[in-house]
Amino acid sequence: MSKIQAFMDWVDHRLPVTATFEKHMSKYYAPKNLNFWYFFGVFSFLMLANQILTGVWLTMSFTPSAEQAFASVEYIMRDVELGWLIRYMHSTGASFFFLVVYMHMFRGLMYGSYQKPRELIWVFGMFIYLMLMAEAFMCYVLL
Repeated sequence: MSKIQAFMDWVDHRLPVTATFEKHMSKYYAPKNLNFWYFFGVFSFLMLANQILTGVWLTMSFTPSAEQAFASVEYIMRDVELGWLIRYMHSTGASFFFLVVYMHMFRGLMYGSYQKPRELIWVFGMFIYLMLMAEAFMCYVLL
């Protein structure tokens, strides 16, 4: 056994890097019909992360009062460095987020993901979708 292999065994015993890589990356089960439609779940997660990060960033400069709301948006757009970009990423990202979620739902309908034995996952997904619609309505009212 070489020194490199002995070192890797020592690391894997304490931190299972190789086993985790094999389990989640190199030997991960994927359906035979894996295609373009399966990416929309990951895209929806990325768009959600974009919305959360840009929303938190915008919240740091926004004043939620009737007198100061417009002035704070003006401040974000003009005075905050790259504030215009973050605001447009957030507002445009909301539309793209719903587009990606609709495509993800379409894939679920197209492949029958709502059928037994995954019907409970579909119900949870529809609940999450309704929560997103309610949140989007509240946020669009703020714009």
